[in-house]
Amino acid sequence: MRAAIMGTGFIARVHATALRAIGVEIVAVSGRTAAGAETFGEGRPYDDLAALLERERVDVLHLCTPNAIHAAPALAAIERGVHVVCEKPLAVSTDETRAMTAAAEAQGVVHATCYHVRGYPLVEQMRVDVAEGVLGDVSFVHGRYLCDDVLFPASGWRLDPGQSGPSYVVGDLGTHWLDLAEHVTGQQVTEVYAEFRSFGTEPLEDYAALLLHFDGGTAGSVVLSAGAAGRKNQLLFECEGTKAGLTWDQEAPTEMRRRPADGPAQVVVKDPAANAESARGLSRYPAGHGEGYGGAFRNLFAAVYATIEGRGHAPFPTFRDGHRGVATVEAAVRSARDSGWAKVEL
Repeated sequence: MRAAIMGTGFIARVHATALRAIGVEIVAVSGRTAAGAETFGEGRPYDDLAALLERERVDVLHLCTPNAIHAAPALAAIERGVHVVCEKPLAVSTDETRAMTAAAEAQGVVHATCYHVRGYPLVEQMRVDVAEGVLGDVSFVHGRYLCDDVLFPASGWRLDPGQSGPSYVVGDLGTHWLDLAEHVTGQQVTEVYAEFRSFGTEPLEDYAALLLHFDGGTAGSVVLSAGAAGRKNQLLFECEGTKAGLTWDQEAPTEMRRRPADGPAQVVVKDPAANAESARGLSRYPAGHGEGYGGAFRNLFAAVYATIEGRGHAPFPTFRDGHRGVATVEAAVRSARDSGWAKVEL
């Protein structure tokens, strides 16, 4: 398999590390300048994606660029029959994500949105617990995704609507949390009530509080902020049911708390000898040996490349999931603007 990466920042390096781990050759990298692509240290450097696609004949393109530079490169790759793995949010509007999804499905290429949180073993354990009825009926989900990026001070492309799109923290942090909630519960968000605040990133929000309605009757709430001092990447997710609840925190990803109503709370650890069968395959080391962020990307990419090669694979988030995420971002933006509930318009 021959892969190319567009983008040379932090997340591009995460992709490169995960690809090397599953034995995928990175043959080329495209950056804003050829010199910048050369310093990336992987494959041949380019500053022109069209030239890369023409010369390298790659199988897969990984898009690790600002949000506004997802749609056009994805469509160019799809037109050539190249499979695409795209960072989240999938694009800056549902007009773009709808076109990307339609093109990928019409061309028959594999398409993935990089919601890597699904790749943690205990996230899969939570999904299995819900599906097997351990929680009873799911009543509500709640949590937060906090970091302190805007306190240093705020800077970078994420604060520019021209590059980030209509939202900062809902698009950047919230799409991960919302996909996690949908993945674990098996339900989809249908309505959003949002409050936005900006403490240093106007015109985009750096704080958002969302109330949620899901299509299965579950309610939800989440707080998103890039201004929580000392919180570097806390994605906290809790799922409450009529028999039990679950708690998981990305900052401590190898432990999950299962809270039955009729007994003491249980600490469930990442353990390939004891977790649900589908969760075991996402672990590489025995219980007590840490696995986390990089492994989640590796698990996601392993499923994507298995699909391309026609091998059996675990489910992974596609452009359809990415489209739904952007539709939820748009609903949150409309809700915050109009001070009312907004439907997720697919």
